[in-house]
Amino acid sequence: MRGWLLAAALLVCAADAGAAKEKPDSYDPGIVQGDWIKRSDILFVGDSESLGYFGAQLYRSLSREPDPKTGRPLTVWSFWTCGSDAGSWLNGGVSYCGIRTCNGAGDCARDHGPLDEPGRVHYAPLARYVAQVKPRVTLISLGSNMLTQKPRAFRNAYDAYLDTAARLARAVQTAGSQCIWIGPPQAALTTKPLADYERFTADLGRALRAAGCGYVDSNPLSDRKYVLARDPEGIHYQGAGERDWETRVWVQLRPLLLSKLAR
Repeated sequence: MRGWLLAAALLVCAADAGAAKEKPDSYDPGIVQGDWIKRSDILFVGDSESLGYFGAQLYRSLSREPDPKTGRPLTVWSFWTCGSDAGSWLNGGVSYCGIRTCNGAGDCARDHGPLDEPGRVHYAPLARYVAQVKPRVTLISLGSNMLTQKPRAFRNAYDAYLDTAARLARAVQTAGSQCIWIGPPQAALTTKPLADYERFTADLGRALRAAGCGYVDSNPLSDRKYVLARDPEGIHYQGAGERDWETRVWVQLRPLLLSKLAR
């Protein structure tokens, strides 16, 4: 999430109490149904880390890759929303601060910021999108929002998060798609101590692999020196850091993805 998005989100939160009576909770039905949802080879969902260069460039990398079976460029349908994580994608959620969707035909026009209409955007459980998009592989990039939890909340939610992530991976596969999860990049040490971050990413990988989902560990592929200095959450990267992370992730992701697509 870019600096403007964070600032705007704070303004919305501050104004939300007064605006609640004037602005009913609503959603864009075109995100959940209609011709915007197209069958694609890959379904790609993520959190605010994907709203910047990382998600955009990875979308392009995926879209330019030849299908190992047909030789045609892969089609990708994506939905990235800030604040999302395993639980909201398992059950469905609400985005208050920004989304971006790309429809598998190269069109990425469905952007909503916190000041756009509708102010709140409901999104469905991931399994519903899998059923509609019918992807061969579902790519999930989540986990950073868990890292923003305060120490006690992080410890209390730890085991439940791993269970929820595994349930989400199994739900994707039950809906008919293979699964790959990209773990969260390194967070600022003020957000998560090194030992906590490394334990979390390793345990997340073990839980997901046990659930049958491929896993790309972003720990060796990212660098916390790129975290934006004024990012209050300590998880969002400068553009150079996003570019570097995406480049390294693609090297690891590509052979794993192609092996699944070739099945």
